[in-house]
Amino acid sequence: MSLKQGTRIVVTKLDKRAKKGFRDIEWLEYPNTNESDALRQAGIESGYSYKAGYRFTVEPMTKMVKNLMSGKMVEIDFRTPYYLDPSRETYWSR
Repeated sequence: MSLKQGTRIVVTKLDKRAKKGFRDIEWLEYPNTNESDALRQAGIESGYSYKAGYRFTVEPMTKMVKNLMSGKMVEIDFRTPYYLDPSRETYWSR
């Protein structure tokens, strides 16, 4: 099974009530798209305004990591928690 290659745009809004100072509003996924095209599409489609306190963060949808047990490269989602990452010891020590 192959994961989708592409770009993920994370839309955040400034929020003083949140511990980080902002909160995630939405994840917009654009498979097989580079960063600049994804940002352009997100700005057109989403309707979120920078002046209203929204921010766009660009991140890849997947990343390649080395499996600790087999030594092979595997593709996982970019936002996979560390305890579900096969390149970490915590994944294998459950």
